[in-house]
Amino acid sequence: MRAFVVLAVLVSLLPPPGTAAAAAPASLSALDVIALEIGFTTIMARYYKPVDPALLLSGARSGIVAYLRNRGVANPAIPLASPHSDRYGAENAIARDVALAIARYPQRVRTAELVDATLAGELAVLHDPYSVLFEPVAYKQFVGFLDGKAQAGIGAELDVDPQTHSVRVVDVFDNSPAATAGLAAGDTIVAIDGKPPGATAVLVGTALRGAAGTTVVLETTRDGAARPPLTLVRRAIVAPDVTGRVLPGGIGYVRLRSFGAQSARELDTVLSGLRAKAARAYVLDLRANGGGYRDDAIAVASHFVRGTVVTIAERTGNPAIFAAKTSTPLIDAPLAVLVDGNTASAAEIVAGAIQDDHAGTLVGTKTFGKGLVQETFPLPDGGAIKLTTASYRTPAGRDIEGTGIIPDVVVSEPADAHPGEPGADPQLDRALALPELRYVAPAPSTSPADGSSRASSSRVGAASGIASADESVSASANGGSSSSGRCSTSITVWSRSAVAARTSQPCAPSSARVGSTSAWAASPAATV
Repeated sequence: MRAFVVLAVLVSLLPPPGTAAAAAPASLSALDVIALEIGFTTIMARYYKPVDPALLLSGARSGIVAYLRNRGVANPAIPLASPHSDRYGAENAIARDVALAIARYPQRVRTAELVDATLAGELAVLHDPYSVLFEPVAYKQFVGFLDGKAQAGIGAELDVDPQTHSVRVVDVFDNSPAATAGLAAGDTIVAIDGKPPGATAVLVGTALRGAAGTTVVLETTRDGAARPPLTLVRRAIVAPDVTGRVLPGGIGYVRLRSFGAQSARELDTVLSGLRAKAARAYVLDLRANGGGYRDDAIAVASHFVRGTVVTIAERTGNPAIFAAKTSTPLIDAPLAVLVDGNTASAAEIVAGAIQDDHAGTLVGTKTFGKGLVQETFPLPDGGAIKLTTASYRTPAGRDIEGTGIIPDVVVSEPADAHPGEPGADPQLDRALALPELRYVAPAPSTSPADGSSRASSSRVGAASGIASADESVSASANGGSSSSGRCSTSITVWSRSAVAARTSQPCAPSSARVGSTSAWAASPAATV
């Protein structure tokens, strides 16, 4: 009944027929009204803290006024928000003010923008950096980041040194143009199509990406020696969330970039490949991992722990306990986990569970500290509201929000480090020096047959054991789409980069995400 009352109010505020100027004035549709109602009622019902409806009304009005001023209205005539509005009064007042703005300034207003400004104003008064409005394009990109989106490129992860601007290969994806051409982790790219590479990850990525079927010529060095030019044919690549390789001494190195829709399946594949190569111990690299789908985080943790993985508590109701999947075989081997300040949300769930269960040793620096859960609620225009709906605790009951997880072994990482390269990555080197990893007798099949000095080298390059193409293990980097079976809404545990978690029911009204928002930007790495 409330929606009909609101619509009646809106109609009464619109200009009478025949008064519009020649240009079509703005108007408010039923879908716009629904969007406003979704925003207000969702915040009131689902935000993890109690919300005063008068506060949301004040935020909505601020959003409307700011939008009108930005559109050239010097003194918008919008009623002051009542400080004593109840829930239904505030909801109807928001719809009234939007309609009033359209009625009074029809030539200045673009309705979709005004509705977005109103919703953004409501979210802004929460003072919660994780509760935000996604416009349609941004929401599509957000979901694509988590579910995997094919891009034409060469299939490699690169690192750009912020001081020297040197471009080094961090990882090469299996079955990619880079792997086919013989590019390897540790190589340095000195020229792209005859020109020096750019000074930033963005510039390098732009130079290496291009239309599928086109070619790019790379000039590279390996261990300081120039190599013949490589000609690569770009094709559509879905960058894997998980890659792995065997380091010298039989150590399985697993890099987990995010907890996307395919990461649990990819980890299964990578671990199976490392077992087949007789890995005797493991390093799980969660650095710069901003999070992902909750269910995938639980599936990943199930390889390393048993019992509770995480406990999630909403504002009302009993906390929900999520346990490791007993059907997943445990990694019965020594384990080190690399973490840093950009290890967030879902990655912190996994790291926290491993630390609480004493299943492995955490090495690196304090994690980001994101202990809140968000859900995304789609809007009629294709956008969405991402709203904090819960908090979570580690198995031992730790609240990491704002504090992060202190690793068992604290090791800083200098700016000139090369992640994933033994001898050039102090955090990885410290993990490899842990007694439980170092003093386990290596399997005979992993020992160098020629007795070479790989293990004694102070800096191990790609040619001396880092990752030749036949040593690496990753999910296939093909152009196929990443089908997640997700429904139209999602739940997120967010900090500053990108984590999310699906519910176990593929068509539930929402799916959980755990994530952060900082690893998206400011990283010197690029996937191309």
